[in-house]
Amino acid sequence: MSKTPYPGILSGLSLLGVIMACSTLSTPVRQPETETPVPTIQPTETATLAPPPTETVIPFTATPEFAPICDPDAASNPAPSQCQLPIAEQRSDFCTNKKPYNLIFINAGSTYEVLGEGFTCSDEGMKDGRQMITCTGPMASSYALNVCDPACAIPTIQAEITQCPQDHRYDDLRGCCTQELQPVAQNCTLLSLQTRSCVVNCAEFTKKAACEKNSFACEWDDSNDVCQLRR
Repeated sequence: MSKTPYPGILSGLSLLGVIMACSTLSTPVRQPETETPVPTIQPTETATLAPPPTETVIPFTATPEFAPICDPDAASNPAPSQCQLPIAEQRSDFCTNKKPYNLIFINAGSTYEVLGEGFTCSDEGMKDGRQMITCTGPMASSYALNVCDPACAIPTIQAEITQCPQDHRYDDLRGCCTQELQPVAQNCTLLSLQTRSCVVNCAEFTKKAACEKNSFACEWDDSNDVCQLRR
């Protein structure tokens, strides 16, 4: 009976295992390929530019331009030769129901303007070729009537600047600023008037307070303690 070669077989298997082990160690292990991550570019935020600081604009105020001041020594513009000053005259002054009136006669066709606070005038018809006007207002007070002839037109000076300083007014005839309270055109007549007192007897007011209530016509005399007609 032959012997089984177990020792030889075992040695061969051992050698084969060593060879395979060495082959396995010498063969590099291939790693699975991995994709390189592509960096994601995040959109950058749009920067908001701050507006540049605005400068405070100071409004420009132009210096007011005025018309020239009238020369007080300069001669006035002459009226056309065919022009004549209108006639304006007072015929009488009277009272009606304790209300004072002035009766004035002016040229027919003339215009008029009453100058005085609280005074009014009205047409009363024609007489002797003249226009009659009655004016009324506060008692014992002064006022004026400016009467003009509209057919006699005096050329006025056209100017771009008609603004005047304080306490001045623009004179259309001379094209300048004047301090005259009431400049009158050369084709106008300024009639100064005075109303009368329609209080018959101021002495009937025995008290100062009552006298002062009628101060438009009466005045209190402190030295004699009487109410008398205003002078």
